[in-house]
Amino acid sequence: MGRGNARTGAMAAMAVGLVGTALAALHLATSSGGPGTGNGMVGAIGAIPLGLIATTLGRRVLARSRRTERSAGSGGHEREFGSTS
Repeated sequence: MGRGNARTGAMAAMAVGLVGTALAALHLATSSGGPGTGNGMVGAIGAIPLGLIATTLGRRVLARSRRTERSAGSGGHEREFGSTS
């Protein structure tokens, strides 16, 4: 898989995680029957923690990419403008 922008991937993971969690919660609230009836309740129950995990991981990657950008952006400018030391 190719290397892309970490911020874009993080934002996508957060968005998909939040949407998946919300849709799973909506499905649980509106479906009739219980587990084993073929309504997909077990899948919705499993989708809630998976969506929360995706959101959490996306947030961590976004924070890490911001830290990396700050540290990469602050170093080296002194030498760039003619400092010889």
